[in-house]
Amino acid sequence: MAMVKTKHIYILRRRREGKTDYRKRKTVLLSKTPFISPRITSKNISVQILKATPQGDRVLTSAYVHELYKLGWNGSGTSLPAAYLTGLTVGLKTSNLGIKKCVTYIGLRRYIHGSRISAVLKGVIDAGLEIPTDVKTMPSKERIGGEHISRYAQSLLKIDKEKYKRMFTKRIESGLKPEEYPKHFEDVKKKILEKYGAKKI
Repeated sequence: MAMVKTKHIYILRRRREGKTDYRKRKTVLLSKTPFISPRITSKNISVQILKATPQGDRVLTSAYVHELYKLGWNGSGTSLPAAYLTGLTVGLKTSNLGIKKCVTYIGLRRYIHGSRISAVLKGVIDAGLEIPTDVKTMPSKERIGGEHISRYAQSLLKIDKEKYKRMFTKRIESGLKPEEYPKHFEDVKKKILEKYGAKKI
């Protein structure tokens, strides 16, 4: 009986591990432009602006959500407003280096309209950097500022105070009433702009 030969297709390790999309990676390399890499987990938001070199990726600037805490941020560290503010921070740092443009690289993750990644990109764009992307895919100004959180908290406070307390325990303990999210957001945003010498956005 003749043996049937099968053709083995080798898949690169980082592709197998779900870490690298080599097709997108090639596009980034060919662009010869700094690229933005946002990372969002259940506990943290970090954003890096990198430059690809023959020796490996070189970090030009970075921002982490814990930087917001130092400026008085009492909101959730993984929320849409926090994602925007972290993006704004890294965008201002990068703009101050004289960099005017970057591209986005998110690996194998999907880009979802109105997501926290899109909020990060909106922050970077508002800081003055040019990113090839459709602004229509980004969250509205109201959602970025936490208006949806504020409205939900206000309605919940009227109908179920106990549930309100349970859902927003951490925010209340940190000194932030969730219905005041938009004002708190603007206060911290102002501090970020002042820290990096930027004009009001």
